[in-house]
Amino acid sequence: MILLSITRGLKVLDKSSALLSNDFCPWANRWVYWLKNPFWVLVLAVVGSVLCGVFVNPWIFTLTALLLAVVGLGILLPWLAMRGISCQVMFDVRRIRYGEAALVRLRIQNRWPLPVWGLSLINGFATTSLTSNDALMENDEGIAFARVPGWSTIEYTWPFVARRRGLYPLNGLAEVETSFPFGLFRARRKAEVSGQLCVWPETVFLPGLPDAAESQLSEEIFSDRRVGEFGDILGTRLFREGDSLRRVHWAQTARQQSLIVTERQAPMMSCVRVVLDLSAESHPEEFRGATVEQCMRIAASLCDSLHRQHCRIELLAGNERFVIGANVGELHRAMDALAIMDVATPAGRSQALNRRAMNGRGDFAITVTTDSGLQSDRPHQIVVTRESESVETGYPFSAAWINIEARESLASLTAIWRKQLS
Repeated sequence: MILLSITRGLKVLDKSSALLSNDFCPWANRWVYWLKNPFWVLVLAVVGSVLCGVFVNPWIFTLTALLLAVVGLGILLPWLAMRGISCQVMFDVRRIRYGEAALVRLRIQNRWPLPVWGLSLINGFATTSLTSNDALMENDEGIAFARVPGWSTIEYTWPFVARRRGLYPLNGLAEVETSFPFGLFRARRKAEVSGQLCVWPETVFLPGLPDAAESQLSEEIFSDRRVGEFGDILGTRLFREGDSLRRVHWAQTARQQSLIVTERQAPMMSCVRVVLDLSAESHPEEFRGATVEQCMRIAASLCDSLHRQHCRIELLAGNERFVIGANVGELHRAMDALAIMDVATPAGRSQALNRRAMNGRGDFAITVTTDSGLQSDRPHQIVVTRESESVETGYPFSAAWINIEARESLASLTAIWRKQLS
């Protein structure tokens, strides 16, 4: 009986809370939200005190003067504080993977003799972690700094973990603001940005290579330009630490009186073409944010994983083409581009999908598209679907090689990939 009464009481409280927090006049929010700023509340108080001083008692003008002094100081002090400081934002690295932390440095120089309180770094950073520095704290608008002494230069550092891919600071802009002491007026100053941080899309490792024709032939065809462990002998060289004793050329070793090993040919690289569909018609406006990001993650995972397994990759993303070979710099350029790409022009998909195979060969191709861009005559399509109840496509999903939902965790792609290659 007591438990039933408690349950009913909790339900009543929930209903009361929902009633009190319900917005009955959302259309009027734009007219009343400005009252959240204490500056306008004080302005109304000043107007009210002036009216009371005129019609009631002149002594009320004393209150008017006090309110005007508070408003004046609340505006003047932040403005003066911003005039006396200069800021510079720096990064220790140029690029990181999604989920990794990068060390950010903010150098603040205060040219005034008075200290500056209440500074915060906004517009360009979204923090997800705290730092052990006592001067830093987590803030919804950015990173807050407790105090900058007068006539000094202070450098703050903190680990920054980006919430999404892109270039940071966002839009190339970082600002420092303060509203000390009364929070009536926010004075801002742009910070000088020394370099930008490129955050790659989220990736997962996809082990194994598709059973393509190039992958099968590469195990038996060797290159005479690359050094490896198999094939014919290319030459000899001095023994290096870590070389297998099986590769020692004993005749040359006896002649040179030092260990000599042989160098053999390496297998030719497998070639995979990754086509990333970024056309506007494949990414409907209402689902564009989720589908584009998932396609970016999948394409980045393919490029990163295949490069680790020594594949030569041709990435066709919208209207752009990137060739990723053994050079890690080529991978960096492609991943940097994926970090900032967005939906291409309507002609982007047709140009990418109809491009001839590189070097005149029909290379193995993997297409990353959506259910709106699915084409039944193309093999090996990784299709990003919208919510299951809202999927409308003219092609059966049997034409897709791999299906994954737009809001599904990318970790599930690894299991699906393993299953398709088994």
